[in-house]
Amino acid sequence: MPELDELRAWLFRALSAEDKIDTLEAEGISVRAPSDARALQRVLPLEDFPQGLRRQAMRALPVYLAFFCLENSIRGLVVERLEETHGSDWWEKCASTQMKTKVEGRRTKEGRDRWHINRGESEIYYTDFGDLSSLIQNKWVDFADLFPDQNWVLSRLTELEASRNIIAHSNSLDEREFERLRLYLQDWVRQVGG
Repeated sequence: MPELDELRAWLFRALSAEDKIDTLEAEGISVRAPSDARALQRVLPLEDFPQGLRRQAMRALPVYLAFFCLENSIRGLVVERLEETHGSDWWEKCASTQMKTKVEGRRTKEGRDRWHINRGESEIYYTDFGDLSSLIQNKWVDFADLFPDQNWVLSRLTELEASRNIIAHSNSLDEREFERLRLYLQDWVRQVGG
C-alpha cells in the first residue's frame, strides 16, 4: 500500500504546515490574511454582518495593523528616549500642563469604569497621536540624532495623524492614502527601526 503511505505522509505534512502557519499568525506574522477571506472570521465571527461590510473590514485590517504597530512603536521610542535623558519621572518633567490635565482626566474616567480594562499602565497610553509629535518637538534635543530634521518627523506624523483618525473611527482609506501609509512606514523603519 505505497499509495496509502504517500497519502498519509502528504496529509501529515499539510497538517504540520497548517499548524506552523497558525503559529506564525498567532505571533503577528500575517501569512494568509491578504488572500484568505476567512482570516477575519478566525478572529471574530462576523457572518451576521453584510458581505460588503466584511469586505471593507478585510481591506481596513492591514491599515489598522500598520497603525497599531507604528503608534505603539512611536510611544515606545518617546518613553525610551525621554526616560533615558530625564529619568523615570520624565512625564512630570516633559509633558505640558495641558497634556497632563487631559491624561489625568482620561485616567480618572477609566478609574470609574472598573469593569473595563485600562488603556495602559503609564501616561503615554492616554495621550493622543498628536501629543507624541508635541513631545518630540518640545524635547527635540533628545530625538535629534534619530531624524534628518524636525520637519521630517513632524510633517510625517501630522499627515499620518489625519489617516490614523479616519481608521480609528472605523472608516476606510483610499488606495492613495494606503500607499502614503506604506511609504511612511518604510521611511520610519529605515530611519528609526521597528
